Amino acid sequence: MVAPVSYFGIRHHGPGSARRLVEALDDLRPCAVLIEGPADATHLLSMLADPALETPVALLTYAQDDPSRASFFPFAEYSPEFQAARWSLAHGADLLFIDLPAADRLAEEDNAAPEIPPNPIAQDPIGSLAQAAGYDDGESWWADVIEQNPSPGPVFAAVADAMTALRRESGPLPAYEAAREAHMRIEIARVAKDSAGPVAVVCGAWHVPALAEKHSLAADRALLKGRAKVKIKATWAPWTTPRLAYASGYGAGVAAPGWCAHVWHSGGAADSNAVSRENAAMLPLRSISATSASFSSSVQVRRRPVVPFKTSRRRTGFRAAPASVSSVLVGVASSIHTQLQHPKICARWGQNGAY
Repeated sequence: MVAPVSYFGIRHHGPGSARRLVEALDDLRPCAVLIEGPADATHLLSMLADPALETPVALLTYAQDDPSRASFFPFAEYSPEFQAARWSLAHGADLLFIDLPAADRLAEEDNAAPEIPPNPIAQDPIGSLAQAAGYDDGESWWADVIEQNPSPGPVFAAVADAMTALRRESGPLPAYEAAREAHMRIEIARVAKDSAGPVAVVCGAWHVPALAEKHSLAADRALLKGRAKVKIKATWAPWTTPRLAYASGYGAGVAAPGWCAHVWHSGGAADSNAVSRENAAMLPLRSISATSASFSSSVQVRRRPVVPFKTSRRRTGFRAAPASVSSVLVGVASSIHTQLQHPKICARWGQNGAY
C-alpha cells in the first residue's frame, strides 16, 4: 500500500515557515521526511544532529576534477529545511534529499537545452502576488502574510492553492527545472511505496503543485534520460550571516538575516524596537557612533503600507502581464489573504477580511 504524502511549501530561510513546519510535523508524525536538496548528498544529513554544529552552515558540492565548479546550499537555524532535518533525526524518521543530484547540477553546462523565454510569474511568483496585493516587494508581502502572521491558519494549503493558480499562468518550464521536478516526483513515489507511514515533502512553495500532480513514471524518466553527470564530492562548510542576504548575491537569500533570526528566537512575537535596542547596545562595542534619531528611523523599517483591493485594483494589478493575467493575480492574492485571515490586512479591508 502506498503511504500518504503531505506537501509543505516553504520560503527558503523563512522563520515563520520553519515554525509552522515544525508544528505540522509534530501533528503528522511522518515516517519519512523528504527535502529539496541534492540527492547524492543525503548521506551528510545525519551530521545535522550533532549538537556541536553551529549555524549558519552550507552544504558544499563540487566537481571532483574541477573544484571551481561548485554549489553552496546554505542553512540557517531558522531555515525550514534545517528544522525539518533536525525534527526527522530527533524522531527517527527516514531523511532524504530528493532533488537532482549534484552530479547533474554541476554538469549543467553539458546539459544545456534551448532556452525558454523567462516568464515573469515563474521568475518571481511571490513578487507577482505582492504586486497584486499592493506591496512594493515580495519579501514584505510574504513576511506580513506568512512569516509574521500571528494566527495564519492553514498556511500550507493556502500557499499550495496560490502556487497552483500561478503555475497555470506561467507557461512551460525550462528543461533544467522540469528535470528537477521529475527527479523529485520519482523519489517521492519510490519512498511512498516503501514507507510504513506518512511521508512529508519539504520544498520551495513554487514546486508543490508540480510534485503533487500525477505524472507517469515513464514520462519523468524521459525528462532525465541522457543528462550528463560529473563525479562530485560534498561536505558541510561554515557560512556567515551576511551571506544569507540576497544583497550578497545569494539568489534565495532574505532581505535581513538578523531580523529573521530575531523572528525565530522571539517565538513569533517579533519586536522591531527590541532589535533596535540590541543594535544600539552593539555599536559602541564596535566603535561605531550613531545618533538617537538614527535608531528612531530604524524602527520604521518594518512598517509597510497595505493598499486595499476594493479601491486600488488598477494600481495594484500586475503591470508587466496582460489584463487577464492581472485579474488572476489579484484573485489569487485576495484568496490567500482571506484564507489566512491576516489581522493587519483584514482591519483595512473590512471585518473578517471580506472583499
